[in-house]
Amino acid sequence: MQRNFELRKVGLGVCGRDYGPPCAHENACVRCPFLRVDPAQKSRLEEIHANLIDRLAEAKQQGRLGEVAAIETTFAAADQKLQVMREAAARTSIVGLGMPSIRRTIGRSSEMTF
Repeated sequence: MQRNFELRKVGLGVCGRDYGPPCAHENACVRCPFLRVDPAQKSRLEEIHANLIDRLAEAKQQGRLGEVAAIETTFAAADQKLQVMREAAARTSIVGLGMPSIRRTIGRSSEMTF
């Protein structure tokens, strides 16, 4: 059973697809909607995102339209995953709720009278 979980680990996090079928996305994990990015890999994903900007400019400059379309798709997926990570980080901030006050119960006593 543990082996199944080990097979789901990928460079940026964990693959959430079913255990039986092979990867339909040919391991293009950045584009895959099943990728759950590990927060520790955020800087790596940001590097990939920045690299895609450079690759997109180069592909446009050289007129490689098929590559432009593929890079734009990957760029949009990486951008979306980064946005989800930013939103998750904002939701998990610690909020101070204060300390509740303990009041004496009125009309009750721990002393017993007979």
